[in-house]
Amino acid sequence: GMDFVRATLRLSVPASTPSGLGWEASLLVDGTKLARMRATPGHERLVTDLAANVSKLSGTHSVGVRLELVSV
Repeated sequence: GMDFVRATLRLSVPASTPSGLGWEASLLVDGTKLARMRATPGHERLVTDLAANVSKLSGTHSVGVRLELVSV
């Protein structure tokens, strides 16, 4: 079977964010980015199923969501 880590995210980037920059939200497993989404200034994104395939992993793992300011 397939195993996934999933997240529902609403990412809203203020219009005052400098041009050329935006926000990236990502799912990390053991520090490795497995899924991501980006939004640009003045926009909001609703992602109802950001998912990372973890079918090949076993045991205990660290899982997190990271928010970064990135070039878009």
